[in-house]
Amino acid sequence: MFFSTQQINQSLKKLSELNPFFGTVFLALSEFDLPENQVTILNFISIVDVFLQKYYKPDPSYGGFYTPFKTSNTRKRWNTYQYANSLHRVTVDTFSDTIIHPKGTREWGWKKDYVNILLDEHLKISRIPAFDLAVWLFRTREWKENVQPQEIINTLLMEFHITENAKRVFDTTSAPFHTKSFQKQPVDLAQLLDIIGLPPEKKATSRTREAYTSSLFHPLHIVEESGAKLQKLKLVEVGPAHELEIDLADRLNLITGDNALGKTFILECAWWSLTGTWASPYPALPHPRADYPHIAFQIARHAQDDHMQVATYNWRAQLWNEPKKRNVLPGLTMFSQADGSFAVWDPAKLDDTNYKNNAEEAFIRINTKAVWHGLRENINNKEIVRCRGLIDDWLTWQAAIDQTRFQAFQEALKALSPHPQSPLVPGEPMRIPDEERDVRDIPTLIFPYGAVPITLCSAGIKRIVALAYLLIWAWHEHVVSSDLIRESPQRSIVLLIDEMEAHLHPFWQRVIVPAITNVIQSLSSQVDIQVIIATHSPLVLASVEPLFDEEQDKLFHLRLDLDDGSVQLNEEIFVKRGRVDQWLMSDIFGLSQPRSLAAEQTIEKALAVQLDAHASTEQVAEISQRLQQVLAPDDDFWPLWLYFAQQKEVEL
Repeated sequence: MFFSTQQINQSLKKLSELNPFFGTVFLALSEFDLPENQVTILNFISIVDVFLQKYYKPDPSYGGFYTPFKTSNTRKRWNTYQYANSLHRVTVDTFSDTIIHPKGTREWGWKKDYVNILLDEHLKISRIPAFDLAVWLFRTREWKENVQPQEIINTLLMEFHITENAKRVFDTTSAPFHTKSFQKQPVDLAQLLDIIGLPPEKKATSRTREAYTSSLFHPLHIVEESGAKLQKLKLVEVGPAHELEIDLADRLNLITGDNALGKTFILECAWWSLTGTWASPYPALPHPRADYPHIAFQIARHAQDDHMQVATYNWRAQLWNEPKKRNVLPGLTMFSQADGSFAVWDPAKLDDTNYKNNAEEAFIRINTKAVWHGLRENINNKEIVRCRGLIDDWLTWQAAIDQTRFQAFQEALKALSPHPQSPLVPGEPMRIPDEERDVRDIPTLIFPYGAVPITLCSAGIKRIVALAYLLIWAWHEHVVSSDLIRESPQRSIVLLIDEMEAHLHPFWQRVIVPAITNVIQSLSSQVDIQVIIATHSPLVLASVEPLFDEEQDKLFHLRLDLDDGSVQLNEEIFVKRGRVDQWLMSDIFGLSQPRSLAAEQTIEKALAVQLDAHASTEQVAEISQRLQQVLAPDDDFWPLWLYFAQQKEVEL
């Protein structure tokens, strides 16, 4: 006999309130016989991934996993192939009170009394439903005809090496079987998918079940219309990782990670996937010994799925074989790069829908100098002005009878200001006397101490002003171009920003992301935006806490796997941390303490002395002196240390 679809469905409902940790990591580590109050060497990701492959991969054709446990979004129970990395984050963050795991090591162990901690802190309402968990894990296992519920529970506890002490975290009670608990044949994939739902690549509005099994990389179609966003990007044998896949959110995407792990690279490839052009003069190159390097991407309009499209690398031509036709085109797309340059791709400037031949016509790369002074190109022996630049456009807009653009620019500056009480306000233009024979007037900003030419402002102010200018300029250029071809302006804007925090004061970092989204939305009441941001700043992450919505926003983190040296991209659970120092000490940034390195090291030594039952008075006095050198007088470590020092009869 096998568990019936009715029994599986009933058990899944009971598992829906259980934290995924208990159905995955806890069982995998128990099966591994993880020791208590000591550590052993293990590869966490490998162990958990093998466990997921065995028990949480109901559809072999889907690359990821299905988990029936508690989630903030019940429509997203299907996870990517990197789900083990997400569980690693959950383990070292949410369940750090039960786990021994020194950072940067492969040492793992249960903390002493971990079972009581689990019961007191993580299973307050209910325990792990043992029978229902067994139904899911053993859903295709054959049982004898007269099997009893307790036998199934005992099988679960035995196979996963659950100790007598650890059995306390399970609810081992079960109701008697009903007549529909079993069926003669194991539940097949079609029956199971009817219960749990289809994987992301198999969802569609009008395709039949037979069509679900077609290849992920469907033949390319003609362009239907523009206005799409990037839904998925997959890089194979190109960039810092052998394989990297990112499922993007519809509105806001934040990418974090250490230097040199590939944040900028992901943005570059995302830009190329959207536009077919490279924002940088240097295109992405595959690994020198790659067998089948390719870039796969999925672009689609809002609330619609489309097919993955694949670009392979032509080794002889040393370029990527771009798709001849795209299913859809993106809307207005902009890229703010870390060096102060910008790239803009405007579909209204395409001659026709022959995307491959005309992609460059819609593309303009504006370097740092051109942002300010304009860009002119020689096309067919004719000098063409592609962009007049911030200085000339600012002066033109300010002096124009029609103040539409200048008012939009003023509103953008106001929205992007760090202090509502001190907004960025344009002043009257002025001539700079010592500017070598430059006869132009220069726009100014008003500060409490007077007007300052924009060319003499700080790097942070220049970056924000340039961003405000490019947003207004690109949108209004798009409106004009759309009017010339008698089409409505796009309702979709995709904005990529690299190192959002560059040159910005903490005040600015704390408000910048909401400000940018507000500026874009102010361009048109109907505009739909997608923003992809790479950042190193905890303040930037703190700034999005009030607006982050799991339904339409995502947080990603690039990490270096110390076991094999590979780079991995993980989707992270966005946790509101309130204080910026809590972001610093999260796994996203990895600091042990929100203090200087010297203070952190001294406190670690102090803690070691506190744990030493034989610590001498001299040791305590020496540590006390060091603490006075590196800690502020009101540091919250002092009360703990002062009490300890007094017990050791050391006066401070």
